Amino acid sequence: MIQKNRFIFSTLCLLASFMGNAQIQKGLGTFYHIRHWGGRTYSGEKYHPYVYSAAHKSYPMGSWVEVTLIKTGKKVVVRVNDRGPFIRGGVIDVSKCAAQDLGLVPLGISKVELRLLAPEEITDSLKFVWAQRDSVGRAEHPIAPKKKKSSRKKRKKKNVRR
Repeated sequence: MIQKNRFIFSTLCLLASFMGNAQIQKGLGTFYHIRHWGGRTYSGEKYHPYVYSAAHKSYPMGSWVEVTLIKTGKKVVVRVNDRGPFIRGGVIDVSKCAAQDLGLVPLGISKVELRLLAPEEITDSLKFVWAQRDSVGRAEHPIAPKKKKSSRKKRKKKNVRR
């Protein structure tokens, strides 16, 4: 009986959160650094900075979000495939190419407005265009740059007895 009540309560909370997420959300937007290239996201995909993706704390994986930079009014549509950001007031982390389209790169952190796109808004032709846009980004930049190794040599600590 208790488990059934928990299930019903959690289902109602989940529905209420999705209904609340359909509204416009405002907060701070940031972008992923290029050093995360090739790292795993929460959804299991590898992060690629030239694919229009984003990290959000509560939106479902695979949902599409329209991000608007408030200072410039520029908009971009990204797909949620990760969790984050983990800064106070942060609502979304976008990939490097999405940040460049918004004009967020020179700012670093800025106020953004998010709108979760409803499934009815996303047609098959839009999905095709967005998938093509992402595949072009992957094709133009296929390999992640190799990480530089530290040139500092580790020094051995001497055991000094007094």
